[in-house]
Amino acid sequence: MCEPFDPFDFPDLPDEAVVALDNFLTEFLTRFQNHYFAQMHSYYHDRPEENSDYPQMTLPLSDPPF
Repeated sequence: MCEPFDPFDFPDLPDEAVVALDNFLTEFLTRFQNHYFAQMHSYYHDRPEENSDYPQMTLPLSDPPF
């Protein structure tokens, strides 16, 4: 029987290729998030809390930071 294909079984690559891929993926993710920020913000803002055990604690604005 054939083993299932693992898309995360990465081959060995030269150092330059690893750095180039990392730079590309980082830049791609940054540009993607910048472009779709409003949609992602709206999506997560409109969703109910997934874990109500850890609600975000709001602090009064009048308190000094230190």
